[in-house]
Amino acid sequence: MATSFSTRTGDAYASRGIAPGGTEPTRRQYTVVVHGLRHFCNKLPELLSNEKWSIRDRSRHTPLQLAALLRDLRTCDLVFTWAGRIDMGPFLWAAKSLSVEKMVIFWCGSDVLRAQRLLSSGKMEPWIAKRIHWAASPSLAEEVRSLGLACEFVQASFVDQIRSPKPLPSKFSVLVFLPRADVANLYGWDRVVEVARALPSIRFKLAGLHEGQTVEVPPNVTVQNWISDPRELYEEATVLWRPVRHDAGISFMVLEALAHGRHVLYTYPVPGGIQVKDAAEAKAQLEVLHALHESHVLPLNHAGIEAVERTYSREVVRRELHSRWEEIICS
Repeated sequence: MATSFSTRTGDAYASRGIAPGGTEPTRRQYTVVVHGLRHFCNKLPELLSNEKWSIRDRSRHTPLQLAALLRDLRTCDLVFTWAGRIDMGPFLWAAKSLSVEKMVIFWCGSDVLRAQRLLSSGKMEPWIAKRIHWAASPSLAEEVRSLGLACEFVQASFVDQIRSPKPLPSKFSVLVFLPRADVANLYGWDRVVEVARALPSIRFKLAGLHEGQTVEVPPNVTVQNWISDPRELYEEATVLWRPVRHDAGISFMVLEALAHGRHVLYTYPVPGGIQVKDAAEAKAQLEVLHALHESHVLPLNHAGIEAVERTYSREVVRRELHSRWEEIICS
């Protein structure tokens, strides 16, 4: 019987896949501990676990989960933390104390903004600097490198492919996102307001506001509060516009909209999308798309659908992470 075992400990127990006499197991299973942002860590075991890979989500902090985390840190083959930082928190202190060597620190979100503030105060933990650093987008990897860390972009964002995307809606509509009023500037809400006022004949829908959150909107903007399943939002939209000033990497909303064949305007370059850097560029692109729609010649965004299939599908990300993780483990 072959199950998992740890190369770090070298334990030769039959219950962990080593046959009597110390011979090699017939099948090698790697153990990877994932930690960090719970929303993303929750997705990884289902995506990546198989007979060769045991993926253990330890992002929760209940007493039982913390005990399991400490146990797994002692014996795992690799730690993957979906959160970038340059200073030591409790998790990294635990990993260092337990002599974890093979760790990937994956940068996303506002990680780099916090790190920039710490670096300006002269704070950079040498042990962290020696770990492997990946980032969720090319632009984010460049920002991490500006901190003095070796970092590369590794594609870890994935969405489900939509096998039969619905046709574009009969009425032209632009979908935008804002979760809270206090992050309006980060999400480019002022840009949305500017363009919506300049294009009063185009309908906009603001989605994502959590309960109790409000913002003033122009007359051609409707508000849809936060919902857990955004499928209908994409199906009712012609365009997703994400005018963020800084993003988590490659936005999952952008990828989901592309999978639905919707047209996408985004601050950053993304296959199948249109890069717009400010309100003026967004206004110009929306006018073009709207004119095509009014002429009944605007098709589904087939380039976006193909980009998801080629680069952002579950299968592609699974192969990429398994291959890169195994290379690290075996090095």
